[in-house]
Amino acid sequence: MSNPLIKPNDPRFQKPSIVDGTGQNRFAEGTPVADGAKEEPGDAFAAGAAADARPFQPQYEVTQQARGGLLLLIAWLGIGGAVIGLIALMGLFPTGYFAPLISVVPAATAWLLAYQDLKTMQLGAMDNKGRPRTRLAYWLGLFGLIACLTVVATAIWKEMNLLPDLF
Repeated sequence: MSNPLIKPNDPRFQKPSIVDGTGQNRFAEGTPVADGAKEEPGDAFAAGAAADARPFQPQYEVTQQARGGLLLLIAWLGIGGAVIGLIALMGLFPTGYFAPLISVVPAATAWLLAYQDLKTMQLGAMDNKGRPRTRLAYWLGLFGLIACLTVVATAIWKEMNLLPDLF
């Protein structure tokens, strides 16, 4: 079904011509070429003589502040849970293995967030001043994660209770 209000060859729906009244392309760049001359094809994407020949390297404005201190705190929480689990394994204080099981979360969080922050700092999108703290949080988070998982696996192997025996 067609629209009965639109007449054939309606000028509102015709494509405009790219040729102006003198026969020249309205969208051509530069001056028209004389009849006998040949146009030199230029490379539109080539770097100019004064431009540097290196590929484009994005320059970021630092917008994100480093959060190495927060990541260190989270990593130490993971290590603290592993220490509490180790104390329970040695039998000094019956706490069960609930603390190291829960401490897997902050240790893994510190490790993964520090990894992402280090990649972001390498790109230049994050402040580079916090790199040493973030690198320390990365390694402490990894160590805490391994320690927590080791303590939990050992507690399960020794058939310890999840929660402490209070009664």
